[in-house]
Amino acid sequence: MQNESTDTGQVFKLLILYRWLSLIPALVSLAIGGDSAPLIAIGVLLAAVLVNLLITLLPTQLNAMLRRRPWLLALDVLFCAALAGLTDGWNSSYYLYAFSPLLAAAFFFEMRGALLTAAGMAGLFLVVGHWGAAPDRDWLRLVAQLVGFFLIAGTFGYATHLLARLRMSHAELNRMHRDLAVIHSLTLSLQSASDINEVEERVLTAVTGDLGFPCAVMALVDQNERVITAWVGKARDGRPLFAGGLPHPARVPLTADEGPIAQCLLDGQMRLSVAQVRTSNERVNAYLGQTAYHIFPLLLREHPVGVLLVDASEQADPARLYSLQAIVNQAAVAVGTTMLCIDRAQRLAVQDERIRIARELHDTVSQSLFGIVYALEGLGKLLPDRPETVKLELEQVKALAETTRVQMRQSIMDMWPSALTAETFEADLRRFVTEICHADDLQVDIQVRGPFARLSPLRRRSLYRVAQEALTNVVKHAQARHVEVLLDIGDDQAGLTVRDDGRGFDPAIVNGRVHDRERFGLRSIRERVASLGGTCEVISAPGAGATVRTSLPLTDGG
Repeated sequence: MQNESTDTGQVFKLLILYRWLSLIPALVSLAIGGDSAPLIAIGVLLAAVLVNLLITLLPTQLNAMLRRRPWLLALDVLFCAALAGLTDGWNSSYYLYAFSPLLAAAFFFEMRGALLTAAGMAGLFLVVGHWGAAPDRDWLRLVAQLVGFFLIAGTFGYATHLLARLRMSHAELNRMHRDLAVIHSLTLSLQSASDINEVEERVLTAVTGDLGFPCAVMALVDQNERVITAWVGKARDGRPLFAGGLPHPARVPLTADEGPIAQCLLDGQMRLSVAQVRTSNERVNAYLGQTAYHIFPLLLREHPVGVLLVDASEQADPARLYSLQAIVNQAAVAVGTTMLCIDRAQRLAVQDERIRIARELHDTVSQSLFGIVYALEGLGKLLPDRPETVKLELEQVKALAETTRVQMRQSIMDMWPSALTAETFEADLRRFVTEICHADDLQVDIQVRGPFARLSPLRRRSLYRVAQEALTNVVKHAQARHVEVLLDIGDDQAGLTVRDDGRGFDPAIVNGRVHDRERFGLRSIRERVASLGGTCEVISAPGAGATVRTSLPLTDGG
């Protein structure tokens, strides 16, 4: 609008310049004495100069008045006809000056205004021609002059019409460019969206904020239950459409009898300007109200993933609806791919949970069963000769079995005391060696250095499991007399070292057998540490003991 006003002002200045230049023939005629009535010619020239001065000094006001009241141009036509009638009529030196209102009509009112003005000027010119002082009339010249009125008016009127169409085309191109920029920006932002809610928010912002629709509503399709849910709405001013009563969890069955929304999703065809959108859910109906909506299905490979409702109360041109359809296509891809990612993440989570349960069962139940079997083997040897001792030991085995049952339940439900401290960390490891592994002759030295409280519950549990697994390996394979466990917590790393003085082994052989079932413990240590971004190093040699050294970052970004 501002550019249009600027262009009109420039045209008005050009017309003023023409009016001044068109007075040159009158000045020349007056200078050479070509006028039959010099005094009248001087008066006419002064009148033309005064009118030009008025137009020159008040261009903005006259421009606005002419735009609001086109009939004012008729006064200028009458003025120019009067000048011609007072100065030789058909032979007037103000012939070029008479084109001023024609040009104004052409530039301001295009072809129709220009031709109407030319017809009025031609009629007046025929009338005032009889006032001229020339004794004889040149009818051929008169015809040429009259044709000139229509020729100039038609030429400039059509040129102005073409310029107006070009201006409209340019504005349309600018709008299309802006819409394409909106679509491009939305595409980039949707690629970085982290969840479905963020996708919905960005799509609604693009429709209401960038494209300027009054409001929009978006909902998603639950593929498992075949319902439309997750309703979100936004108005043009950015406020949530359902503020104070968001029907986000409202559920509408995806069946043909549920109205235009469900039908749109089932047949994959958009619905434009639906006067009344109704569903079987009264909450949704209440918040949608009586507004007419454009309904667009969000489809990914012909499968419905969501729906977009756009307020249709304002008239929208086809190009704007085309841009809206492009946004719908991008939104469908974003919603569909995000749903696929969520489904994949859920499947991976299930798989990871299975692996976690396997690790927990191995680290708890397996170790406890090892202790029970170890104890029963010893009791079997004592049974014929020392029944009283066997009876006492069986009580301990019973207690251990009960402990195993509790540990199994904790492992499956992933329950771990959140109040694990450095003291309980050390005490539980000692009790594990003596009560579960029954390694009474193994000397265990456990130290915790640094701020234990800086460890997250997950890292405390993981480090405990690693120490537990390493101690189990020492008891089962090392034949050691002394083992040292050191947990050292620094500024950004936590290091756990388990060192024994046992018989040792060849790491190359162990690494080659890492997938054997009996080496599952060492693999469990490495996978557990790696899952938290840490490292694990095994140092050993035959006859030289073994050292398991692990390092974990204190944070996930470490």
